[in-house]
Amino acid sequence: MASEMPARNLNQVERGIEEALRNFAGGVNGNELPEITAAERIDKIGNMSALAIVEASESTAKDIEEAGQAAVQIAADIMKEAQQLAADLRANGKKMGEHLQEFAMLARKVSTAMRNTRAEVLNRQLHAPRGPCGSYTWRTRSAARRACRSGRGR
Repeated sequence: MASEMPARNLNQVERGIEEALRNFAGGVNGNELPEITAAERIDKIGNMSALAIVEASESTAKDIEEAGQAAVQIAADIMKEAQQLAADLRANGKKMGEHLQEFAMLARKVSTAMRNTRAEVLNRQLHAPRGPCGSYTWRTRSAARRACRSGRGR
């Protein structure tokens, strides 16, 4: 009797495992009991894993391509802005150069006019007739007389 008991328990365990595997594999079709093998289950797990990896890789690859395209678009926008800034800088530099040339020409004219005026004034003073006590005529007569009396006119 003792040897019969373990055999029954072994059969019950075996049936329980088969039933659990059938339920895990998808149940029973009609009266047929599906034959479950480890190879089929491994294939099913492998195929599902492969499909998940392929989908994840495809999704990641698509995200990478979109990020690359966005980076290229941003770079193109930056390039357009840089070209516009360079064109504006060139135009402003040209205008500043023209203004500086105009200023230099005007400064040269002013310098020449001042130099000529100074030379003209100095020439007038050197060749001007002298008043009393040898003073220049640019002084008033009363100032010239006072200078002559005080002795500063000489």
